Amino acid sequence: MTGARDGTGGAHGTRDVTRIMQATQSGVRRSKRDPMVWLVDLARSVPPSLLALLPAAGLALGCTASAEQVKPPDDLLFFPTGAAIAPDESHLFVTNANSELRYDSGSISVLALASVDQIASDWTRDGTARSGCFQDGANLETLVCPAPVLLDETRDQGVRIGNFASELAIQDTNVGGGELRLITPTRGDPSVAWIDWNGARLGCNANGEGFALCDDTHRLAFVLNNSDNPPLPEEPFGVYADTAGEFAVVTHLTTGAVTLIDSPRGGDARVTDISAGIFLPDATTGLRGATGVAGRTSGPSDILYVGSRTEDRIQTFTVERPVNAAPPFLIQGGFFFLDAVGGSNGGSSDTRGMTFSRDGQRLYLVNRRPPSLQIYDTAVGPTGAPRNTPLGATDLCRQASTVTVADAGDGERAYVTCFQDGQLYIVDPRGEGSVEAIVTVGRGPYSVVAAPGRKKLYVTNFLEDTIAVVDIDPTSRLRNRVVLRIGEPRPL
Repeated sequence: MTGARDGTGGAHGTRDVTRIMQATQSGVRRSKRDPMVWLVDLARSVPPSLLALLPAAGLALGCTASAEQVKPPDDLLFFPTGAAIAPDESHLFVTNANSELRYDSGSISVLALASVDQIASDWTRDGTARSGCFQDGANLETLVCPAPVLLDETRDQGVRIGNFASELAIQDTNVGGGELRLITPTRGDPSVAWIDWNGARLGCNANGEGFALCDDTHRLAFVLNNSDNPPLPEEPFGVYADTAGEFAVVTHLTTGAVTLIDSPRGGDARVTDISAGIFLPDATTGLRGATGVAGRTSGPSDILYVGSRTEDRIQTFTVERPVNAAPPFLIQGGFFFLDAVGGSNGGSSDTRGMTFSRDGQRLYLVNRRPPSLQIYDTAVGPTGAPRNTPLGATDLCRQASTVTVADAGDGERAYVTCFQDGQLYIVDPRGEGSVEAIVTVGRGPYSVVAAPGRKKLYVTNFLEDTIAVVDIDPTSRLRNRVVLRIGEPRPL
């Protein structure tokens, strides 16, 4: 068996585990055994006693189990990874990666942020705890609420997806109307799932049942959704969704490919283009890795920025839609080198999360070699193209993964997750950038998303099955502190 490989957090696992079939609706043509068994950082985070639980779930060799026995729970978090917030800040959507392979599929959970806010507000205002919740013994300002306390009210609003989901992106399919489309890569197939939100429930299955498994139509695995065409490259990883352009882009962690998904409002999503060989291979492994992707949308045309874990540059793309209604395709644009931070000659060769400021004038980029948050001027220059010149950088933790930017009332801040250290770095980008605070959020923080209107951050903690809620209100006595933890931390 192959050891665990965590493409976001770091160490390679060494234990063997039993593989199971990737869940699909039909279980025939599109199912195959998981090619990479991306479980956990087993060497650091999962004791042997946890692996011993696998036979109880019916996953041991020679053991059979009913569909209900291996169906994932609809009221728990299990290895949460990607997160996204509805544009009106009404709901938080979270992917559960099922990285222990305890269940037959992963899932997407839905959290009503009004309820989250109310619980946090009652606690921080006068110490009132919601029934079933309790004070964290190690961090007295934090209230811990088991996941069912909040997921019980939304349990039939979620769906089941493939294993090893990574990131999550949202496309607003009815601007201002509350209808959305969620797009998430699942690395186990490989495939990309697309799920529609009607304002009350996620749906990716024709039968309309709550918490149903996405059907084949909603699992993209081939160009133009035709199995006679080229398949999706392995290890789909990063994702960006463009509301105005009605498309999404997915990067691939070990092939360096970039996939374009046409996602029309009111129509089915489909893969229409795959651009391969974008980056040079790693001299040691031979792998070509595409990682972070972000879109600069405040200009005459949307420009996509794609980073790499094997090369020290950012490649840009635009999306072309032919006038004859043929499928859209990617056009490779210019690129720029990350040569402002690094060794004697610069060079930052392991890009991870990327995001733009709201006005598109700045690009925030997380790099691991060297560990840094880099800020680039992406304002339009005299030639009519973005300048793409460095403004500043600040040191970060090792194994930084994702970044988001939010202004809660006193200027923009960048928030970076540190998978290995269990921390959140908060960076003030003014000047050349400086670390304003370091917050311990939990084991294996993966994604961070912001609701500036609610003055909150939400961090998924992959290694402990929780979501940390961080207060970012500049007027709060608990600013930059974890005030609520959703889910009880899994024991070490």
